[in-house]
Amino acid sequence: MAFQGVGSSELTAKAGTHLPAGLHSQGLVGTPEQFSFDLISTSTFTVKATQTRHIQATFKVTNNTSLTLDNLKFVPVTTPTSADNTTFTNLTYFDGSNAADKAPSLTATQGQTFNPQTGQVTTDAGSSPFVTGLDVSGVDTTGLDISSVKTYGWEAAASLAPGASTNVTFAVDLPMDPAGPTKDPFNFSLQFTSVQDGITLTSAVQQYNRSTKSFGNYTQFPTLTYSDNGQNVTHSLPAYYDLKNVDRTGAAVASVLCSFDGASVQNISDASHPNRYRVEMQALGNHTLQVYPGASCPATAGTPLLNQVVTGVTARMNTITARSNHSLAVKADGTLQSWGYLLGNSTTTTSSTPVTVPGLANVVTVAAGNLRTLAVQSDGSVQSWGADGFSGPFTYSPAAVPGLTGIVGVAGGYQHSLALKADGTVQALGSNYQGQLGNGTTTDSSVPVTVQNLADVVNISSSSYTSLALRADGTVLAWGQNAYGEMGNGTNTGSTTPVQIPNFGNVVSIASGYGHTLALKSDGTIQAWGSNQSGQLGTGTKTNSNSPVTVTGLTNVVSVAAGDSQSLALRADGTVQAWGDNFTGDLGNGTNTTSSTPVNVTNLSGAVAIAAGSYYSLALKADGTMQAWGSNTSGELGDGTTTNKSTPVAVFINGVAQPTP
Repeated sequence: MAFQGVGSSELTAKAGTHLPAGLHSQGLVGTPEQFSFDLISTSTFTVKATQTRHIQATFKVTNNTSLTLDNLKFVPVTTPTSADNTTFTNLTYFDGSNAADKAPSLTATQGQTFNPQTGQVTTDAGSSPFVTGLDVSGVDTTGLDISSVKTYGWEAAASLAPGASTNVTFAVDLPMDPAGPTKDPFNFSLQFTSVQDGITLTSAVQQYNRSTKSFGNYTQFPTLTYSDNGQNVTHSLPAYYDLKNVDRTGAAVASVLCSFDGASVQNISDASHPNRYRVEMQALGNHTLQVYPGASCPATAGTPLLNQVVTGVTARMNTITARSNHSLAVKADGTLQSWGYLLGNSTTTTSSTPVTVPGLANVVTVAAGNLRTLAVQSDGSVQSWGADGFSGPFTYSPAAVPGLTGIVGVAGGYQHSLALKADGTVQALGSNYQGQLGNGTTTDSSVPVTVQNLADVVNISSSSYTSLALRADGTVLAWGQNAYGEMGNGTNTGSTTPVQIPNFGNVVSIASGYGHTLALKSDGTIQAWGSNQSGQLGTGTKTNSNSPVTVTGLTNVVSVAAGDSQSLALRADGTVQAWGDNFTGDLGNGTNTTSSTPVNVTNLSGAVAIAAGSYYSLALKADGTMQAWGSNTSGELGDGTTTNKSTPVAVFINGVAQPTP
């Protein structure tokens, strides 16, 4: 890359192939046209305090190969003719004289911005991340006129498909010569190559990592040991992993995924996914997935090409929940608190402050339906109270649900309930007049029935009369009522068995309200479908949709929640956005104005989980406290009053468990 006119008003930059041998891209086809570089902008400034000049150039970079490039980076290199092992060449002064002696003082760096009023230099948020400490030991430079590859460079894209483009900012710092600008390099070139991960192991469903604040591989597996037909078994929710191993020409290199310490690995490859594996934990704790060369695993663990640590964890999928006018929270000690109505404490009274649900211990996850509450205990059993509205009177204290074992997740609809087993299958019970139990009938059931043709599920949700499941391949299936497009399959015809939403994938979690569903995708955006009379789909309209549509203006989302007619999104920075009905302050923005596009929830930060009920919402913070806003007719906000709140108020609770994974 040639930088010319440094320090002048005519600064420009141009990328081209190094001659004579050509620096081709490691891991790519061996032609000089792997990429096209189209200049977008250049900038330069000086910092008197450090006597440094900063130069940067941003290019639109297009992948001209036939390959999808994984974790693409541009990395400085040296060639056999490089002096002083430097990546910079062709240095000249303003008058054209040789400035090669300045090459060692130039430094590749992150793009930056300068505030002339304050004199402060800050990272350019729109520039490419500059990474260091790269492992370049596997970079194949055979025949490429490269002497060394540096361990730092610019991240271009996590994945760049053929023909796709991304913006990349290259930046350089150079010290200013005390003798004046005529002794600063006026022109110079930066030598670099492109590298990608030759070996990648990627889960179809991604998980959010709070430490890195990003989505990555599914490594935290909800795992449970329970009794099944008199035998103790251990299962975890499954993950699908895709293995890719290519050389720099893009040719596939034979390799296999293995484990020797408690992870079950099964090859489930097909024509669409030629190197796909189903992974399941067989015990709690850490395990290692390993990639080896060849077509079969070695007899014993050796030196793998790649390691991936995975962990079997106790499932705490939902530690707060809301539905209708009752709220619940699992505390870190395994007890359960409830407020609003349907408290589970053997009374019919309401409470505007949290009360302990008696007789329950070791609770790990909870779900509220309109008329029934379900609490999962650490042994995989389920306790419930309330009723499904068809099979007898209400119960006001917890009782075990017969026939439910090995459960790691639950969801509640208007008059039916769903339970996710650790083996990835789903059970359902309750009202079934819309086929929401998914067993091919419309017959109600007071005992659990198995949802048909459904396996390897990792997440479930339920609207009032519709049920949904997210599979380990990132696809979503739905069954039950479809009058408003609740199934998202492009029709308004209901089904008594699961139907896959077509041409829809890369989903990481789902949440359903009264008649609509939100799906969070791995890129941090949200898709929605179903009822939209209050703008709860977030599209800027109030038109129902029977297929997924994009929620307007939202990125960096890590969790979603859906209430009766409002929707919530938790962002990576701990703030919350809301949209839809706002008659009772449901959106938490200090108004009662409905919005069909997302708005900020006022004065809320540090949130780690969200839940939505009937016209009110809850947020869990990292310190174990909670905030609530919206309707409060039964005390469901838990703030000691029955007054609606249009901005968040503190719930009278602390020590709430953090969700895992």
